[in-house]
Amino acid sequence: MSCTGATPCPYPPPPWHLRGHLWGGLFAAESCPAPPADLSPVLPRSLAVLLIRYREGTLVYDELLVGTLARRGLRIGVHVHRIWVDDEQSMWGGRRIWGVPKELAEFRWHSRRVRVTDGEGLVATLGVTSRGPSLPRLPLPLAAFGSLDGTRTFITARFSARPSAGSLRAHEWSARLPALRRPGAPIGLAAASFDIRLPAPALLPRRSPRSGQQRPYVGDFR
Repeated sequence: MSCTGATPCPYPPPPWHLRGHLWGGLFAAESCPAPPADLSPVLPRSLAVLLIRYREGTLVYDELLVGTLARRGLRIGVHVHRIWVDDEQSMWGGRRIWGVPKELAEFRWHSRRVRVTDGEGLVATLGVTSRGPSLPRLPLPLAAFGSLDGTRTFITARFSARPSAGSLRAHEWSARLPALRRPGAPIGLAAASFDIRLPAPALLPRRSPRSGQQRPYVGDFR
């Protein structure tokens, strides 16, 4: 489905049930964006990158997520810094249901490499590999923080996959993103087959900023 300008596309209501392939890596970064003041950083010099191909289910699209691990109380998840998809329904659903700042991009695949570009140019060129046999299907944790109408959202997914050792390598990397110390991720994961169910997010109560801090800006993607 195609929409024009800022007109929202109709998008499926939650939950979304999706299946596909995933590659992820935890990259050492020169520096990472600080999370909003209501979140605390976890591994502050590490950048989480997920490249996902949703091939069946509610919608079919590709996605690239760049974020940092963050914590609020006992909740730990990825604070989404930037996220790109190649489907407008996914973009609007991500913004309006979960409060994550999805942007449109083009994903051009050539064998085991993908080049991602948006309206400003290159985002990244990434190479992916999977090594060794897949493990039996396992439930795995997957959680993220977003922001919806000024309220912090916490997204927990029911996620199961057949994981294997894998790698994600940045052959090209936009200057708009945090600089990487090296192009490869020391910690990598691949899932040739995963199943995910994304329900509506939990809405967390507001927190007053700590003494001497201003209330963080939280985006409104409507």
